[in-house]
Amino acid sequence: MTLISSLALTYISLLVHTYLVRRKNRSGNSETLTWHVMIPCRDEESVIAETVSAARTTFPGLHVWVIDDDSEDATASIVRKLQDFDDKVHLISRRRPDARTGKGHALNAAYRVISDATSQDRKQRHGTVIGVLDADGFLSGNALDLLAGPDAFGEDTVGAVQLEVWMKNRGDRLPRPLSGGFKNFLGRTLIRMQDIEFRTSNSAMQMLRIKTGTVGMGGNGQFTRLSVLDDLDADYGQPWGRKLSEDYELGLNIITRGHRTHYVPEAHVSQEALPYTRRLLTQRTRWAQGNMECAELLPPLRRSGNLRGSGWAEIHYFMGQPWLLMANLLLGPLLFVLALTEGRVGFASGSSVQWVALLAAVFLILPYFLWGILYKYICREDISLIGGIFYGMGYLFYVYLTYLYYPRAMTRMASGQTSWAKTARNADGTSLLPTAALRDELLALPLLDAQIITSLAEELDGAEDFARELVNTFGLIWPRRWANLRLAVAAEDRTATADALASIRVASEMLGAERLARGAADLDEYLDAEDYAGLRRELPIIGSVGEATVEEIRERFVTA
Repeated sequence: MTLISSLALTYISLLVHTYLVRRKNRSGNSETLTWHVMIPCRDEESVIAETVSAARTTFPGLHVWVIDDDSEDATASIVRKLQDFDDKVHLISRRRPDARTGKGHALNAAYRVISDATSQDRKQRHGTVIGVLDADGFLSGNALDLLAGPDAFGEDTVGAVQLEVWMKNRGDRLPRPLSGGFKNFLGRTLIRMQDIEFRTSNSAMQMLRIKTGTVGMGGNGQFTRLSVLDDLDADYGQPWGRKLSEDYELGLNIITRGHRTHYVPEAHVSQEALPYTRRLLTQRTRWAQGNMECAELLPPLRRSGNLRGSGWAEIHYFMGQPWLLMANLLLGPLLFVLALTEGRVGFASGSSVQWVALLAAVFLILPYFLWGILYKYICREDISLIGGIFYGMGYLFYVYLTYLYYPRAMTRMASGQTSWAKTARNADGTSLLPTAALRDELLALPLLDAQIITSLAEELDGAEDFARELVNTFGLIWPRRWANLRLAVAAEDRTATADALASIRVASEMLGAERLARGAADLDEYLDAEDYAGLRRELPIIGSVGEATVEEIRERFVTA
């Protein structure tokens, strides 16, 4: 146990040092490369519109490929409607029995479609980058420029790059709106734990791997050259494999093939954190099982000769952690029972208790507690010092959840279970929340005053193309505006809420969307009174009016 704890303390010390003395990645020009992102979806109607909207309105040159894995909800219909406004939004539909067989299979199917649609010239394919986003993933505005920088894809030997991951709902005050105060407190804490995990310890691990040459790919925010995917397809028959952690498997195969992997913490992808313990355990059990399945990839990686000594040590320690944890789980109780049966419990009294307490603090508490403090000061989160200390203590208990999901993962492996369980979205089930009815004064206002758009075109010497671009942009950007407003209200962020409402109101007035503009103005009154309960209650009205406005635009100006 002393040996295992010493290894853990050494590893964490390396992580902290690397995290504090990081070398910043340099930015480049994203226009020098061609960009595509794939978004695998299975029943993602609650989040897919805002994800596509955010990607396309942030990056004008980015092609977005949504992979509908035989969804049973409105996912495909939502994407088709977005296609009416934007020709860089693409839909790939899969049907059973080929569909719903795992994320890796969906990504492989999309790779073949994109590959066929791309030039076969090797040089052009080397300059084409394929990203993977989760259905709830938002890329930061600097992502593509940093990915194109001289430390990332600006260097020809780099084959794949992973971005840092943030939790976009980390400020949500009521993450479990159907539950009471205590469960919402637990939900808020759990969300922060996941944000701390990905932005501190996990990020530090990837920074260390830059030095060891073993950067791993994650399921969200991974980017790979098309030419590298071609190499994997030639070697393995498909780029993504069959493991439950197809993302980590991809990274290992890329390194085995002789390509470099890199990590960029200065840009990020945001995703939803889970405020439900059971859903989190299900998700992490799948991840743990997937990582352990990847152990069979280590022999060919060693034989490839592409691992230096530090990389060999890092990757084998990481892959061995589940077994070291289980050794601790068995040895701890065993040693305590032996101490009782042999009468050797003197450590609990006398001067030795001070040493026991000191060792416990150094080995068991400090390595995890300090991440809460670093989260406040390095990640510059708007929390107090007391908050940082509280989150550090919470993170200590959060990390020890590994003693729950690793045994579950090992049990699944031993019983031959390899099924892929999709994690439910936080929005699932929220339709039960009470909502306000659409008021008569709003219904009396027109959804759209077409004369305003016509007049605008006439003022621009009949620029019908400009008018069409205006309405297309409004239709495409609406889901992103709606998501920004929801997140701001959920976090009770006055400034962000005011900005989101102003964006909706000004754009609506410019377009003649009077009902939506009035609805946004009405919400300003709740904001002035800091009545966030009222804002949450009225939000569905804005959502429904916005959707109706976009549908009116589509029927009158786009598909007519």
